[in-house]
Amino acid sequence: MNNNPQTLWEKLASYVSGNASEDEKSWVRQNTASVKENEEAFRKAEQVWSRTGSPGSAYEPDVEKGWQRFQVRVQARTIAPPVKKPAYSMWVAAATVALLLVAGLYWTSNTAQENQVSWTEVSTGPNETKIIHLADGSQVALNKNSTFSYPTNFQKENRTVRLKGEAFFEVAKAEGKRFTIFAAGTKTEVIGTSFNLRAYAKEPVKVQVVTGKVAFAKTSTDDAVFLEPGQEGVIANNTTVRAVKQPIPSPNFQAWKTQSLIFRDTRLETLATELENYFGITIQFKNNALKNCRFTTSFQHPELKEVLAILAETGNLSITQNGTQYLISGAGCYD
Repeated sequence: MNNNPQTLWEKLASYVSGNASEDEKSWVRQNTASVKENEEAFRKAEQVWSRTGSPGSAYEPDVEKGWQRFQVRVQARTIAPPVKKPAYSMWVAAATVALLLVAGLYWTSNTAQENQVSWTEVSTGPNETKIIHLADGSQVALNKNSTFSYPTNFQKENRTVRLKGEAFFEVAKAEGKRFTIFAAGTKTEVIGTSFNLRAYAKEPVKVQVVTGKVAFAKTSTDDAVFLEPGQEGVIANNTTVRAVKQPIPSPNFQAWKTQSLIFRDTRLETLATELENYFGITIQFKNNALKNCRFTTSFQHPELKEVLAILAETGNLSITQNGTQYLISGAGCYD
């Protein structure tokens, strides 16, 4: 099917002026019935013809000059000297010139509308989270110290957003429209699913999938790994060629959202790292042997003082504070 804009508007000019051949009429009917954009163009053509009139109207366009400009526009190799054309040819030429002008405005307008996408940016502070509802029905939970950018209305063929920091996505299904997140040199593509994406500066980028299926890759390549529920993808900034796929190592990857911490026979070193992420603190060990202590416990809406007190009591530990820094010491874990 030929959707060349010039060919389309030339044939529309002949059609609406009543001078199209049977083949041209058939071409117009077929192409305007099967392509939505062509159908809209046909309606524009009818409007223009109704305004410019017919051979019997009082309107008398400068057809010769218009015809010459039209010939140049379609890159004719030679322009024949002006000759007197039958009235119907002159009106076809006039309609063609007028419609081509409208065509230019029509395609320029459509392109401009597609390119002029209005974006919204949402940021969170050190102790703040936000819920964002997108136009397609998707929902984004934004973690602390994060920035999320998204269009007010998604374009026809894609749904593209940007993230700095961490967010949990619940993506609504939209037939044939992928949802793509660009974050710290990576791209995550889905159709309809839920997953956590962590992309803080100076950290590996991580995706943990809860439902559905996710394609995860660096923006510089199409070599993606496909992640399913219970799987995690990791890309170390500027070093990893391809994402690493592995089981999600901890149930606390979305603790910031669920407000719960769960530890099952967890080493104290790992537990301390998760407390650092959750509370925004720094934990150090005076004795490295303490890192191997193991804990099984859980907290709902945890408070830092409560958590540290329970760890100290059950693990035979001493925990001292200096601002946002904590030092773990003591005799060691109970047998």
